[in-house]
Amino acid sequence: MPVSYPIPLHATPQSALDDVGLGVYGQTTSTFVDRVDLSVGARVDYERKTAVLNTFFEPAIAPGRLVEPEASFATLSPHVSLAVRVQPGKMVYGAVGRGFKAGGFNAASPAGLEAYAEEHTRNFEGGVKTTWAGGRLMANAAVFRIEWDDLQLNLPDSAVPGQFYIANVGGAVSKGGEFELQARVRPGVDLFSAVGYTDARFKEGSRSSGVPVAGNDIPNTPEYTATFGVQLSHALRLNETVFARAEVTRYGAFSYDDLNTAGQSAYSLANVRAGLRGRYVFAELWTRNLLDTRYIPVALPFNPQLAPSGFLGEVGAPRTFGMSAGVTF
Repeated sequence: MPVSYPIPLHATPQSALDDVGLGVYGQTTSTFVDRVDLSVGARVDYERKTAVLNTFFEPAIAPGRLVEPEASFATLSPHVSLAVRVQPGKMVYGAVGRGFKAGGFNAASPAGLEAYAEEHTRNFEGGVKTTWAGGRLMANAAVFRIEWDDLQLNLPDSAVPGQFYIANVGGAVSKGGEFELQARVRPGVDLFSAVGYTDARFKEGSRSSGVPVAGNDIPNTPEYTATFGVQLSHALRLNETVFARAEVTRYGAFSYDDLNTAGQSAYSLANVRAGLRGRYVFAELWTRNLLDTRYIPVALPFNPQLAPSGFLGEVGAPRTFGMSAGVTF
């Protein structure tokens, strides 16, 4: 009886990747009129990569291929920031810079996609940092924008279930803002919160596995995050403090893949811990995911013949209890 192999098995047991890299970073800060700080820095990166990629099918239903590529990647990434202390406890700042991620080679990939190019970013950030009421209240706010060129993403190999490779999909932009607030409402009682919003999308002309993805959300990027909590502490005697902390974090919805075919809806996680801290030792009880929220933080595209949803995911950790103890110096 003939045997059918509808899904070829991909194997690369002889593949080898060799990467040698060097990074050098320097920064200098100058202060003017006692209230203006100007920082200028730069990072130089160099990487040399070689590979031996021996790909074959098992059973041998198609000829294998042997590729031995090599490439070098080098770049200069500058960074400049300016901070102005407008009043005691009040500062505004701005920063611009570039980022870099070297290209490389895939140990396994579809034919012709063994190599991927380097990735570059342009980063912009500005904000304010303030303290009020003698340091009992802190409020910070920031806005940011990140622009990618030749963004690198892990993509599924449609012919081989569970196998992924890195490819450049084009450009993308992530922009948003953050706000942070901390307040000591009375001795031993601290309230804290942080809220962030992100709009991260692919630029016009971006393509993934030959499919246009312009305007789609970048995978695994929640639209927002919000954390609220309280921390209590009470000194029992010199160098001994009993404490308790509770916080809830809300994560906005996000997509699992660049085609935005599936994703995780918004969910919340609550964590609580309490314990005793001394000068050199501490012990605490804790629980994570107190409300036993069910969520799937990571899911990867998978062959629909093996996973009817088209994705293979990992369920987030359920409600968990534990105890920690340690020694500090």
